[in-house]
Amino acid sequence: MTSVPSTVGIVASGEDVLNDAVFWVDAGLSSVSSGALTNLGTGGSALNAVFGNSTSVDSFDPALLTHTGTNYLYLPGVAGNHASTTNNSAYRATSSVSCRFVVSLANWTPSASAFLGGLYEGSTGQRSYLCAINLTDGRPMMFMSSDGVSAATSIFATQAPTVSPNGYLAIRCDWLAAGPTVRFYTKQISDNAYDDVVNDAGWTQLGSDRTASVPVSLHQSTAPLYCAGYSTASGTEMAFRASAFKIDGVLQFAADFTAGITSGAQTTFTESSANAATVTINRATSGRKSVAVAQPILLFGTDDYLEVVDNDLLDFGAGNSFTVLAALRAWGNPSSNTALVSKVNFGSLPSAGWQLYWNGTTLAPKIVVSDGTVLPNVGSNTTLSSGAIGVIGVARDVTADLLRTYTNTVQGSTTTDTTTGSLANALPLRIGTRADSVAQTSDFELVAAAVWRRALNANEIATIVNRYT
Repeated sequence: MTSVPSTVGIVASGEDVLNDAVFWVDAGLSSVSSGALTNLGTGGSALNAVFGNSTSVDSFDPALLTHTGTNYLYLPGVAGNHASTTNNSAYRATSSVSCRFVVSLANWTPSASAFLGGLYEGSTGQRSYLCAINLTDGRPMMFMSSDGVSAATSIFATQAPTVSPNGYLAIRCDWLAAGPTVRFYTKQISDNAYDDVVNDAGWTQLGSDRTASVPVSLHQSTAPLYCAGYSTASGTEMAFRASAFKIDGVLQFAADFTAGITSGAQTTFTESSANAATVTINRATSGRKSVAVAQPILLFGTDDYLEVVDNDLLDFGAGNSFTVLAALRAWGNPSSNTALVSKVNFGSLPSAGWQLYWNGTTLAPKIVVSDGTVLPNVGSNTTLSSGAIGVIGVARDVTADLLRTYTNTVQGSTTTDTTTGSLANALPLRIGTRADSVAQTSDFELVAAAVWRRALNANEIATIVNRYT
């Protein structure tokens, strides 16, 4: 290989190092415009990252989850994503039940019902009550069953609430055996959403009482209590800030997602009533997953990716060092060798290019580079902790003729770089899937990704790790 002099030095901060990258996207700093994430690096707008392969944001693109200081639970509207707790006799409605939520929907007139929660499990014949936002018109509704098995009665509010897209609103659905009656309420929320849902004051009835077909009793279900979403059905994408249930006039369950979520790595927290039940954040087995949002992130699922059009700044010659790093959170074992940051035809190797990907089914980095003839690759055995944000990447150092992997500040495996030709190609750079195919996607939460046209040293990488972890 041809060696070039290294100009790498020890710099003051991760921000300094990142400002030297040709490509840098950050979930908390990059803005979204025309379906593209702004490149913060020196390569400028030519390296903006388009969501998926479309020119505008759609449901198949990574979800940019913003954070303005208040933690919340995000549900992507995919079956299997919900928050729940184990059954308790206190949740079984006898004379009344009051279900209260603070919720934000991307679309308040959804194409599918947005399920909020309740004591209801149709697959086991344990239906009792379930609250939702009706499809197409945004009216709150309750499903109710008197025997647990029969198809539940659907009771709708007589009018829809007034709320802007992505706006938050407190929603209350009450069933009263006396009557029998169902009433719906809304409330504009303050900064403390938990106080809003628990407090009996300030609610405005939405429409009129509903009495037709209202059951006089509800099944005493042994199903889990779903306090955000519903287990077996997919609904509209929802972000819950808080949820509380007042049952038979006594506070029996009060899940405060704002206070209960203290980090994005959480899968459980304790609700605030005297029962002190454990709330579990359940994640689906495929597609996008439930997320405890405690900082801005980009959520990737089954077919989500970012794409940057081919550019010379992302193509490397025989004599070019480079570094690729990604700050992310992943859960469990990934699918084998799935791509994270890719600019190579991985399905037809050897072909010129490079790719950062998972080392087999472990949360450890692996790199392949190819000049079309040889393809040195190396995978680290040092893994990220499942559910924890970490930084992984690789540095190609042409001075030392080495490829070095990094997991946080730990330098992992190295291998000799035996390429002698250019790594350049006409493929796009993709984050979350292969450059040549969308058949191999990764499931993770991205905080940031960056590419430098030089090999960072260990001290510089440490500043990036300190910046993001």
